[in-house]
Amino acid sequence: MNPTPGPGARLVEIPAFDCRHLLELAQIARVAWNGPRGVAVVPVNYTIADGAMWFRTTPYSQLARECGGQWITVEVDGLDLEGGAGWSTVVRGVAEILDGNDVPEHLADFQVWPAGPRPLFVRVEPVELTGRKLLPPPVET
Repeated sequence: MNPTPGPGARLVEIPAFDCRHLLELAQIARVAWNGPRGVAVVPVNYTIADGAMWFRTTPYSQLARECGGQWITVEVDGLDLEGGAGWSTVVRGVAEILDGNDVPEHLADFQVWPAGPRPLFVRVEPVELTGRKLLPPPVET
């Protein structure tokens, strides 16, 4: 079997309800926004809580300096390299920057991979939630 997507592979839309479920399966996302020097993209750890996406950051990060009150786009993917399949979800919403003291208590233990304190939280309430799934070509028998 050739796992590389080819002529038989097809893209299908993922309903918003299923996108929400997929977001709960991953831990890494890419956040994109229109910054002063053009489009900026950074990877983040995230969690889903209270219907929103949450990231942690530092006050001096580009994310904290440029995104508060701005529209951002967040992409999360899942891949099956051997099977030639995968999915991608895109969340659009306005980034809200919050001090760690102003977030729900159950988020206090949310850890990120980079070392060091991350006292700020970014909250994104999804306004648009879309997704696509790449289905592998049918296996020929």
